[in-house]
Amino acid sequence: MMDFVRSLFGMKETGRRVVVGAGDELGLQEIGYIKESNRRLSQLQDLSTRYKGTPQASKMKAVYEKTRNIHTYLVAKKKTPELEVFHLKNTDHFINTFTAILDVHQKHDQLLQASTESSGTVEASVQKSKAERLKRLEKAANLPDLVKPLSQSVQFYHAGEAKTAVPRLYLPDISINTVEKVTYYTQGKGEELVPREIGFTSSKDQKDAFLSHITDRLGLKDASYVGNALVTIPNNNGITPTGIVPILHWEGFLYALNLNDYRLFPVRIFRNGSK
Repeated sequence: MMDFVRSLFGMKETGRRVVVGAGDELGLQEIGYIKESNRRLSQLQDLSTRYKGTPQASKMKAVYEKTRNIHTYLVAKKKTPELEVFHLKNTDHFINTFTAILDVHQKHDQLLQASTESSGTVEASVQKSKAERLKRLEKAANLPDLVKPLSQSVQFYHAGEAKTAVPRLYLPDISINTVEKVTYYTQGKGEELVPREIGFTSSKDQKDAFLSHITDRLGLKDASYVGNALVTIPNNNGITPTGIVPILHWEGFLYALNLNDYRLFPVRIFRNGSK
């Protein structure tokens, strides 16, 4: 491209060619050269627009402007044959080359996007299949109530909050329990369910494993595990047990997770009497 730009500046006037026809009027051939030159200028302008936002954008704009200046100069000098020769030697090749380059890149981007969308569809299908298989195993296993009642003395994350009455779900205020762990079940290597525990003091690997389980089960992405809390939480069978359940942070809000039916209920942290 730089050779092309240099060719624009390297042109020298070699003398005035006599235009066929009477006086200074242009003939049909000369008018045709001018129309073809205008067409190429339009193509260069379109090409410059297509390259907008790329590292080559400024160079494309410079090529268009310099070519337009040459067009203006040669038409003013009535050197339309030289203008046609210039376009044949430079502009046509430039337009064809850089249009082809852009087309290849755009085709690659389209294929990449299609591949990404296809991959996302396959991932969603696999995730749905895993979730459905896990649901079947849970139903067949007839799991016990997973809303765990308190079994020992309670320690809370915020001092003085143990005296707060257990809230019911009207966007209740909750306190993170730093001792109690809850049990959840994941699929093992075969068709068996494997019990696992998660709590405030669990390791990072254990928390990551729990979040991976939640992603497979609910499809939640970018969720984080906060801890466990004592909540009165509805079951889908009409019973409303009170017990320890996991608390998740997802998209800016806190949710209590009922491990019996994997439903989420919004909650908020109780902070020293404030909401």
